[in-house]
Amino acid sequence: MRPGLGEGSPVATEVILKVEGLCKSFAGIPVLRDVSLDVKRNSVVGIVGENGAGKSTLFNVISGIVPPDRGRIRFRDKEIRLSDYRQANLLGISRVFQEQALIPNVAVYANLLLSHENYFVRFGQVLDKHRMIEVAQRVVDGFGLEIDVRERTGNYDFSVRQSIEIARACLVPREVLGIETPVVLLDEPTAALSRSAEEALFRLIRKIKLHGSVVFVSHRLGEVLSISDVIYVLRDGRVVASVDPARTDERMLHRLMVGRERDADYYHEDRQADVANQPVVFAVSDFSLTNAYEAVSLEVRKGEIFGVGGLLDSGKSQLGRGMAGLQPPDRGVVRFGGSEIRRPTLRSLMAKGLAYVPAERLAQGLIVSFPIAWNVSLAGGQDMFSTYCGYWKRSAEEQASQHYMEELNIRAPGGPYTRCTALSGGNQQKVVLAKWLCRSPRVMILDNPTRGIDAGAKEEVYRVIRRLTADGVAIVLITDELLELIGMANRIAVMRGGRISAVIEAPPGRKPTESQLVALMVGS
Repeated sequence: MRPGLGEGSPVATEVILKVEGLCKSFAGIPVLRDVSLDVKRNSVVGIVGENGAGKSTLFNVISGIVPPDRGRIRFRDKEIRLSDYRQANLLGISRVFQEQALIPNVAVYANLLLSHENYFVRFGQVLDKHRMIEVAQRVVDGFGLEIDVRERTGNYDFSVRQSIEIARACLVPREVLGIETPVVLLDEPTAALSRSAEEALFRLIRKIKLHGSVVFVSHRLGEVLSISDVIYVLRDGRVVASVDPARTDERMLHRLMVGRERDADYYHEDRQADVANQPVVFAVSDFSLTNAYEAVSLEVRKGEIFGVGGLLDSGKSQLGRGMAGLQPPDRGVVRFGGSEIRRPTLRSLMAKGLAYVPAERLAQGLIVSFPIAWNVSLAGGQDMFSTYCGYWKRSAEEQASQHYMEELNIRAPGGPYTRCTALSGGNQQKVVLAKWLCRSPRVMILDNPTRGIDAGAKEEVYRVIRRLTADGVAIVLITDELLELIGMANRIAVMRGGRISAVIEAPPGRKPTESQLVALMVGS
């Protein structure tokens, strides 16, 4: 029995969702090319592919967000033509989106039951909020979330919000709509989950499989292999393979996805420089922020990758925002650019050569409705792309965008003025990097820079990071990915309970193990 599949699961035989010959183009560029697949009742179907392979577009078509140009969808033996997501939802097709689709300033119960308020109306016009809260609490309890659904959604961190979205997609069809055989589309659901939330998700998938079906997209190939009954591989908008997870492995999946073997040295450890004799270029002393981190001190040398790891509640992301001046600490000092800064701001640190890539690219990293060129110039508009008199240097903006599109292999059908909404998640992340690279930074703080991108795109990002360090750029790499932390860092600071509990040397050939880091993170 593969991990993630429960004993006694029903044998999947009947096809509940059938996709036949789907085609979809945007601005004349084909994104889906004659895609066909079957989802059987009581099954988990995995879908893998590089960023830009068409996975999210396929989900958009199946869930009614965009219409196909050609092809058809059959659901429970009937052809369906969906006009919007709500229609798909009412039929029993629900979805977790790759980027969160919650309203942060309303209560959790309002997000969970959004668009289903009519099920809670009394006397034709009175909304029964008490019953909404009761049902919503039952939904989050069913996922194993210990939260109060009356709380404002934005009060919870990214991982909890992701869990709320998953609970909504997986449990609302049954609890509210009374649908016994739903199909749940999960698009990168585990990208920001804690380990306990991941375990809760896989338990929930086993429960859903008893009466419905799940279509599961993830760049974590091990997860897809462990949870799926069948895996479809997309490349350049086509289904290039349908494989049995029991007869394949990660290396084979990667080869099918990208058409080549993955590099043996995925993290390019042979390019990791010895920086012991290099000068310290960035440091913080006694950094403290109430309920986030306390008495943190660290130094980063020229050309070094200083890794920061820890559990989701360790305070590492808050520390990153503090070091970048976005969320200044209650006390502490930054030493950078030959001076001490007691109240750092992003503007003052940028002027000295600091760059910050946030974990949530759509919320903080770029303006997704803007074209690539406008996003690339966002961090340099006041000094790089405008004259003293305020005239905009459009040609400089276009040249910089074109340069980094080529350097980072950003795939965009319309060149520098392609809107970022048309890009895959991995290409959007590269735009965020380009925005800062054009400033030639001396120090970069990267918070989960490869979250939600595929193995090929990750390798490209790692290559860029190694090139930057070879040029003397100091990197602070904050990440939830243990293998990334181990493979990329010169030294690793482990955070636990808001403090640095250990700093470990990680030279090539003598890297720490995952178990060693986990033991330090949990305090065992």
